[in-house]
Formats: sequence, C-alpha cells, structure tokens
Amino acid sequence: MKKLRGKELDLSLKKELDKMIDTGYKLAPITRSNLQRRLGLNSRGTLAVKHRAEMIEKAKEVQLNNAGLDIRGKKKRSTLKQQNELLKEKIIELERQRDELVEQIAMIINGAQARGYNVDEIMVPIIKIDL
Repeated sequence: MKKLRGKELDLSLKKELDKMIDTGYKLAPITRSNLQRRLGLNSRGTLAVKHRAEMIEKAKEVQLNNAGLDIRGKKKRSTLKQQNELLKEKIIELERQRDELVEQIAMIINGAQARGYNVDEIMVPIIKIDL
C-alpha cells in the first residue's frame, strides 16, 4: 500500500473521520490510535500536526455529541427541555392511573350499595372529619 502524505493523507483522514462519525461512538470511537490503525500509518506523529489534530478533535466532539456524551465521554445531563418532556409524560401516566383507581373505587362502592351495605358507615374510619 502506498504511504499517505500531505493532501492525500488529509483527504483520507477526512473520509475516515466521516465513516467513524456515521458508525458511532460505540463501534468506532475516534482516537489517534484507531485512526492510525485504520489508515495504515506507522506513526501517530503524523496525526499530531496542528490542522490534523484539530480536525480529529472536532470530529471527536461531533461523534460524542451525537452519542449524547460530553467531551470526557461521560453521559450528559438531560437538558431542561428533555427533562420537562419526561415529566409531562410522567404526569399524564400518573393522571391515567389516578382515574383508573377512582373508577375502581366507584365500582366497589356501587357493588357494596347494591348488596345493601351502608357505605357511609363503612367509610367513617377512613374519612377525615374536620371539626
């Protein structure tokens, strides 16, 4: 295989970074050693040149951002908008559960009344009476 140099190396590096971003952080994390292996380079020093290092760092940031991670590779805290959406969904689910429970209690009360029980008398111990 022909050794990559100069503009050819930059072009190959760009293509490889694009592939790695598309593949994702889990399968192809962007690191100099991974790039060295993929490009068939003998030394990582060629990737340490300022413009190549910047290109690698930018691609790494994009890849981590796409994966929902911060610069250190740790999971990001959810944004306020995402937290609000999750809380809204939770509220809707809890309201649905509340409505089901009220319906079940109503069915129990109707059943007790149909059998002739005095529901008011039965409920006295659990009803809070404010005097």
